[in-house]
Amino acid sequence: MSFQLNFDSLVNYDAGQPGITLDVSLRLVRDTVGCEAKVDTGSTFSIFGRKVGEDLGLTIEDGLKRTVSTVTGNFVVYLHEVTLIVAGFELDALVGFAADESFRRHVLGRRGFLDQSVVGLVDYEGRLYLSRYIPEMSGARPIRSQSQD
Repeated sequence: MSFQLNFDSLVNYDAGQPGITLDVSLRLVRDTVGCEAKVDTGSTFSIFGRKVGEDLGLTIEDGLKRTVSTVTGNFVVYLHEVTLIVAGFELDALVGFAADESFRRHVLGRRGFLDQSVVGLVDYEGRLYLSRYIPEMSGARPIRSQSQD
């Protein structure tokens, strides 16, 4: 059985570079900050450097404190509600901002990005297909193929 998904947006990225990098804007009320972020299906949260949050006017430590565990160790983030803008989609999201000022990596993880998106990937060609996840419209539709004898 075959399945078909339809997407609203195509983002081309450089498949020769490490990771899948997307342009992202974060908005809080009237302030907007832009950056690049890696798509990370292994990250529970979408996480950004402390400076991004501060540039939005956030007091980082006022957020919900969480400890994130990785294969190389642990680090602390503070979760805040912001609007993520990715490939023209606006997503209200609870994202983490690193407590440590030296943390510079930005990732789009499962919560805040992937949980609100339908994603298709052709890495060999550097193509990321995106749509907003809408529960009542989600799901791949089976395609009935006619076998030829």
